[in-house]
Amino acid sequence: MQRRRIDPVKKMAELLKAGAVMLAETCPVEGCHLPLFKLPSGEIICPVHGKIHVVKTEEEAKEVTRKLVLDDILDRIENKVLNILNDILNEPRPDPGEISEWLDVLLRVKSLRARKTSS
Repeated sequence: MQRRRIDPVKKMAELLKAGAVMLAETCPVEGCHLPLFKLPSGEIICPVHGKIHVVKTEEEAKEVTRKLVLDDILDRIENKVLNILNDILNEPRPDPGEISEWLDVLLRVKSLRARKTSS
């Protein structure tokens, strides 16, 4: 299957119509150089590459890296727990106690994600 190419001008027009603000900064992805856009939510995106993290100091770069790694870990744990729950539910006689325990783990992951987002 061939991946469709994004028309950057069309995407930039859509972003502006949606209330995004074009920034003076350009995309840091090598060879891109398109202007970045700030969405009403505050998220900064490139019309072609999506979400971009703009950092000005080494400390900010470390913090963004830490958050991205934590997001990845939480995603992997969540997927693993969902797979385990799916396996349990496909058993002939699922154990309600085991289901409850894994649901508790899933809720803790969701809680960590919510706490991370609000900080």
